[in-house]
Amino acid sequence: MKTSINLKLPSRLSLIECHQDEVRELPPKVEVLASSDKTKVEMFRYGDRIMGVQGHPEYTKDILTHLIDRLLQRGYIEEGNAIKGRASVDEHEPDREAWKQLCTSFLKGRL
Repeated sequence: MKTSINLKLPSRLSLIECHQDEVRELPPKVEVLASSDKTKVEMFRYGDRIMGVQGHPEYTKDILTHLIDRLLQRGYIEEGNAIKGRASVDEHEPDREAWKQLCTSFLKGRL
């Protein structure tokens, strides 16, 4: 995910995404804060009151691996997708400190 935020953060942040829905269009006055190769709207804000993130910065590798295993056991995903998902999790884990700083800065009105 590529950010356009002026904090002391990397210009790119990893983010775990495990959904099929996405925000493609925003109402007037909503500012896009980050985008990716997957979607033009990864993160947005509306003034200093609302911030949205399409992925899950709160997820860890353990949480997502457990979710993949549970979905596979219940027959919601196929084995091939579970293998791809686990491999993807091993490659990228969100920078939890950077996400913490970003969210805290928003809540304190510094974003």
